[in-house]
Amino acid sequence: FARDYNNIEQSKEVDNPDQRIAEDIRSFTEFSLSFFLTLVTSVIDLVAFSFILFSIMPKLFIAIFLFASIGTFLTVCIGKVLIRLNYESLQKEADFRFSLVRVRENSESIAFYAGESVEERETDRRFAQVIENMTRINVAERNLDVVTTMYNYLTWVLPIIVVAPEYFAGNVEMGVISQASSAFGHILDDLSIVINSFTDVSKFSAGIDRLYSFMSAIMELDPGRSMGSLLSMPEKDASMLASAGPNQTKEFDPILKSPPSPSSIPQPSTILSIQGLCVATPDNKRVLAQNLNLSLPSGSNLLIVGASGSGKSSLLRVIAGLWEKEKGEINRPKSEDVYFLPQRPYCPPGSLRDQLLYPSTEHNHDYTRIGTIASDHRPDGGPSPHDERRLWKDWKDDDLLHILERVDLPHLATRAGDGDPHRGLDAVLDWSNTLSLGEQQRLAFARLIVNRPRLVVMDESTSALDVVAEKKMYTMLKDVSMEAGTAGLTYVSVGHRPTLLAYHNLKLALRDGTGYVSEIPPNTRMVDEGLDLI
Repeated sequence: FARDYNNIEQSKEVDNPDQRIAEDIRSFTEFSLSFFLTLVTSVIDLVAFSFILFSIMPKLFIAIFLFASIGTFLTVCIGKVLIRLNYESLQKEADFRFSLVRVRENSESIAFYAGESVEERETDRRFAQVIENMTRINVAERNLDVVTTMYNYLTWVLPIIVVAPEYFAGNVEMGVISQASSAFGHILDDLSIVINSFTDVSKFSAGIDRLYSFMSAIMELDPGRSMGSLLSMPEKDASMLASAGPNQTKEFDPILKSPPSPSSIPQPSTILSIQGLCVATPDNKRVLAQNLNLSLPSGSNLLIVGASGSGKSSLLRVIAGLWEKEKGEINRPKSEDVYFLPQRPYCPPGSLRDQLLYPSTEHNHDYTRIGTIASDHRPDGGPSPHDERRLWKDWKDDDLLHILERVDLPHLATRAGDGDPHRGLDAVLDWSNTLSLGEQQRLAFARLIVNRPRLVVMDESTSALDVVAEKKMYTMLKDVSMEAGTAGLTYVSVGHRPTLLAYHNLKLALRDGTGYVSEIPPNTRMVDEGLDLI
């Protein structure tokens, strides 16, 4: 789900996917149920009273069908503009809400820049679009109300026009007229369901259009998913496993003695392999890397360097499967054996314990990293939609507190628990705003100890730390590698600081769309701040 969501955000073809998931689905389900019940009731009522009216007065029966058909046609012609306006209303209101959320989440940065006037101008612009669209909706609804009001008044005149000649000619009695009038009212209400509910139907139609385009975008980005799988609850069943989409990289178990396909999967001594890789921006306007080749042995540590905009972070996105590669092949361990650390760590809602365990779950204590069941993954070895990273060890409270000490956050739990560190592990705070960026980066390293992956990929993950703290984090990674046993731990870093050379033995320099791999001699790893990394 997360990768589909990220790909949709990157494609920019579908606006506000969160709005479509939360609001459009809710309105769709609520109105579809009520409208279905109304439709069923109207059909039953129409059938019953049609026999009565046709047996009493066939002329009135034919007249009511013609009258309702003309009224429905005029309503659709005049009110069809509401479908487009309601579609735009959902989009513009979602854009306006998003702008308010964005200001709230970045209020401190905006205040530092003194950018209040800019944000106010942008918010006013989006609010004006909402008001303008609402004005157009009001005008369209006014025109539609004129038609429906005239239609409802004419319903009182139509029976008189049809029945009066028969009554004055003595062909029907007053009691028959009363009976026919009652049947006429029922049938007219049943045939006027579209006319009387057209405003709600137009909103419903706009919601359907948005949901259909949303699901179509998901299916386009993930061809293995069918429309049926999107409309049903996921089940851990082999029949529900989808084939990998274009953004998936090939995955393997680095501790296998006999790889399933020696021609395409590297030997166990190689933990990351790239062959003939071409990386471009999502809009394909710029090629960042061409014919890139790399073979990273298990236990080696790679530093990716290059000028800003050379494609360092983009390469990591391709390795993670977040960006689609133009061509080439990437082989890396399975998802549960790989951990990606972005420059700004994500702090999910929850307790401090949740921050440390993320994205693992706490309830699978019997899990062992060796011997993963093959049916839990896609047929080609990629992660299934139901993959869940599970803990490799049952971490006790004292273990988690010790991990916080290792990453220089010894007082965090105590502070969160008002003096009680054990209670602090279960304290729920807004951690993104409670912790500084440096503390968040150190917390991300604590997650590495908890999750204990085999491959760590870091995108300037120590940029907010001083040199001393950076050294301590990388030293801790080496200690974790020793603790992990024979499988070890391999890490790939992206960074600009020359001090990073001391913690890596291989360097990948990206320059002019080409990558150059070289060893870092031990005698050059202790460098001064003026060394050019590239």
